[in-house]
Amino acid sequence: MTTICVSTHDLRRACTAVVPHAHPKAESLRRVRVEIGEHNLTLTATDGWTSGLAIASVWETVDDPAGPDGELVDLAPDQVRKILSVFKAPADKNDEPEAMVQIETGDNYIKIADVSGLPGIDGQALELPRMETLDSFTDVAHTISRIRSLPHGELDTINLTPHVVSAFSAAAKVYGEPIQITAHDESRSLSVVIGESFLGILTPAHLSDEDRARREQWADSWDIRLPAADSLPRNATKDESKGEPNRIKAAAEQLAAAGVVEIRHAEQDVVEIRRARKGTDQ
Repeated sequence: MTTICVSTHDLRRACTAVVPHAHPKAESLRRVRVEIGEHNLTLTATDGWTSGLAIASVWETVDDPAGPDGELVDLAPDQVRKILSVFKAPADKNDEPEAMVQIETGDNYIKIADVSGLPGIDGQALELPRMETLDSFTDVAHTISRIRSLPHGELDTINLTPHVVSAFSAAAKVYGEPIQITAHDESRSLSVVIGESFLGILTPAHLSDEDRARREQWADSWDIRLPAADSLPRNATKDESKGEPNRIKAAAEQLAAAGVVEIRHAEQDVVEIRRARKGTDQ
């Protein structure tokens, strides 16, 4: 048996960020793996196209995790969503969490109980049956580590499906951080970082030659529809204070090259121009 305590908010963030990556149907991937370690509770999930990993710090250990690599518990996505629906808490006011939950594992169950002492939520408990722990389940942490170890590549145009975008949007929203995507040489997979507690990988959509040609036609059509890149925007105003001196200087240089030494306005706006003498009047 293993018993630890983690922040309620950390647990909620990790569950929210990772559960979208679990496959909705495939039995072998329709799960969230919970790894209980000495320092962190690590949640991972993958659907084959995206993978997510999030951690929650262990604040107290009542019973040490079993084995040097910790204890593994597999939960169904619906069970993770049940945890989110039961355990809610007010926002923490200090660096140390006020809302805490205790996680206890047995041979056939995992029990989560609020131990924060806060009125209205202290003592809430949820016991869930454990799924069979599949040895064949992807080692998400190892896969992410391998991809991240590859040299960075040049990120050009990538194609992301709505599913991929929404899967990582959940983590970006719950952690309040942007989605950082990095390309790597020797791999189609892209690594993802969101804040300090979430990592992931994604595989961009693969396009056929026909799909690529169609998108190139779309790009050409947009180039025709859009204003020329070197044109002025409709709402642009000329900055006379900056442009006028330059124009006057250019005009003066042209007149000087033509031998003009004086320009004088006479009556009725008649312009008289005197040129420099070169032996005889011009």
